[in-house]
Amino acid sequence: MNRPFITALLSIGLSGGIASSAVAQAKHQYQPVHGAIRVDETNVPFEAQLEPTKMPADSSSIQIGGDSWAVKGVGLKTLIATIYDMDERRVEIPEGMDGDARYDLSLSLPVELDQDSMQTILAKAIEQKFGVTLQRETRPMDVYVLSAPNGPGDGLHRRAFAHKSAMAKMVALATGDDDASGRITYMGRDCSGVTSGGITVQGGTIAEFQRTLEPDLDRVLLDETHLSGSYDFKIGMYVNQDQLFQLLQAQLGLVVRPEQRSVTVLTVRPAGLLEAKL
Repeated sequence: MNRPFITALLSIGLSGGIASSAVAQAKHQYQPVHGAIRVDETNVPFEAQLEPTKMPADSSSIQIGGDSWAVKGVGLKTLIATIYDMDERRVEIPEGMDGDARYDLSLSLPVELDQDSMQTILAKAIEQKFGVTLQRETRPMDVYVLSAPNGPGDGLHRRAFAHKSAMAKMVALATGDDDASGRITYMGRDCSGVTSGGITVQGGTIAEFQRTLEPDLDRVLLDETHLSGSYDFKIGMYVNQDQLFQLLQAQLGLVVRPEQRSVTVLTVRPAGLLEAKL
């Protein structure tokens, strides 16, 4: 799951931003995934544990590995968005269901699972606990589209090596490995919007960069650059979102424009309501 990887490497205060402050303040611990397998989830003899949080107020944690998954102290919408590695604005929950309640969701297995298998088990725990179904649907939405009409700009420096998995890079950084590939760092940002002392990316993909920026923008951000591979780049200080977009274009050749697109969202529906419709 790549989104927690990105969040773990940000050095920002999100107390007033769009993204969840609980997740931003989390302590992250990760384990490598070696030879993760896909399994028939119906035959896995272990179940995810979902219960009201035991974390203190304004505190949360995320610990994700190939054979374990634990997110604690977050609301239902944040929990689902973390499971599916998506921005919270792409999760639709019936009014009144999320509320102020916070939860702990954890899973520990004797084998390492691939992302899809882990996701299926965790989603099943949500569905059973709350009596809901989780479905992907499309919605027309005002978005920002990130493109590279003239290819990568001068400030985008492609890495020569093959791109490592996000989890492998995460572990290298957490353990102090000299190879800092995959690192994306925001410098100090206040709570009035996207304000930063700069962004540094080391061996990150454009898709990872898109997921890093998206929660702090006033719209969902879609990557239509078609740029593959890993890059090193830096963006200097900016004071607002418009200036950030200008720097992206001038230094990296990345253009951000407001558009409307059909966006895949995850809808949460009461199971009984779905059965009645069927």
